[in-house]
Amino acid sequence: MSGVWQTLREKWGAMSDKKVRVLLGIGLAGIVIIALSECFPSRDAADTAAAPTVTADQVETALESRIADLLGTVEGVGRCRVMVTLESDARAVYAADTTVSDTATSEQYLSVDTEGGPVGLLLTTIRPTVKGVVVVCDGGVNPDVCRRVTQVVTTAFHISERRVCVVKQQ
Repeated sequence: MSGVWQTLREKWGAMSDKKVRVLLGIGLAGIVIIALSECFPSRDAADTAAAPTVTADQVETALESRIADLLGTVEGVGRCRVMVTLESDARAVYAADTTVSDTATSEQYLSVDTEGGPVGLLLTTIRPTVKGVVVVCDGGVNPDVCRRVTQVVTTAFHISERRVCVVKQQ
């Protein structure tokens, strides 16, 4: 340790021992603070990590519940159960720079630098598409009720009538 003091005295010549100790103390304190800051995640990183990921099953369950509640208010439907199937999960669309040449096409995704490193530039998220809906209800034997249920479901999910099945509940 005395070798370090000797070297510092030679380099900073006119500085007193007190000034050298203060500068070293400030430097060491800075190093300790930086080291400790790495132990605790930043607020943004914690918020991003805590963001829940929604699965297709969870989306299906939520849609089934909402449409069943809605159909329960339609005249003649009575008790009903609903099953919704999705074509795919939600998809994220990222910005990309596409280069087209005579021989090949290359695509490079654009990113934004953040504290946690580069992150893709999100343009939009494409919601999952409804593949089909089955409604089992008390009024499923009545053609007028079936038509109203089909109309409600096709309008709510923006799907064709071929993707909706309405049947009577036992």
